[in-house]
Amino acid sequence: MRILHITDLHYRESPETWTLLKEAGRQFEVLRPDYILITGDLTNDGLDEQFERVKRFIATLDFCEVLIIPGNRDAARTIIPAPAERSDLEYFLLTHPNPVTMLDEMDALENVNHGRQGKFFDHFDATEFFYRANGIAAVGLNSTPEITSRQMELAAQHFDKGQPGELRIFCAHHSFLPVPTKKLKPGDTVPRAADILQTLIELNVDLLCCGHIHRTHVWDLSDGRHRLLCCNAGSLLDTSGKKDNGFLDIEIGRDLRISKRTLFSRRTEVLYSRLHFGAMLRERQQNASIDTAGSSTPLSTGDEKDAGIGRTKTKKSKSKK
Repeated sequence: MRILHITDLHYRESPETWTLLKEAGRQFEVLRPDYILITGDLTNDGLDEQFERVKRFIATLDFCEVLIIPGNRDAARTIIPAPAERSDLEYFLLTHPNPVTMLDEMDALENVNHGRQGKFFDHFDATEFFYRANGIAAVGLNSTPEITSRQMELAAQHFDKGQPGELRIFCAHHSFLPVPTKKLKPGDTVPRAADILQTLIELNVDLLCCGHIHRTHVWDLSDGRHRLLCCNAGSLLDTSGKKDNGFLDIEIGRDLRISKRTLFSRRTEVLYSRLHFGAMLRERQQNASIDTAGSSTPLSTGDEKDAGIGRTKTKKSKSKK
């Protein structure tokens, strides 16, 4: 199984960022993941044209399941873009093995009210997802401005409906822990982060995927009974040269390996590995199947999608006057 975790696209309408986004799509198609998790800040300013362009990009990822939640910038109405530094961009475009050009023509976006600041739910059906299929249970919650107790109750209900042997994934935009080299500012981490982390461990969640602080790191947390991996991904399209760019590549075979892939240079750096994780997961699933077969009250199979809730789907654009 392969999962790609991307976050903080901060897409803004320009030939350069569209070129980079298409390059990301090419790399994703080569990797052919089973899932792509997008944990917010799809846009830089919450503009309709930015949402439409990102939706077009997501539509090309039809070779896998894509699960999406918004970030703080996707709900913003008063964000003023800051000047972008592109120290790595020129080098990337000049040295790419399949040269791309700054003059790469962008298609015109029709029926879009350019300059209008909208919201995520103007363009997508839901701001959260509750997904279950093929032995995977995943929850994505909107963390702007916080994750409430009610949201965590819904997450717990979703996980509790499945089998103990599922691979359980939790997604949010904001970070939960500080990371090396990053000085945190107010609002960088989720309020009540410690309490939520403890709840996730009690729910036997395996992977926590988040972003927002544009730094890549993996923390291995444990209460002595269950281990939770807190995975921070850097910004996908950051070109400043001061922050991490790229995405996380999570591979689960016999073992578990989490790598950072840099978009510009295509460098791969292994951040974390755990031996026998895949074997442990299969054994956990087998034991759960045996327990279910011997139970008088069958549990949900974990191989069916919940009715009415699933992956986030894009809405068709509507003409705005």
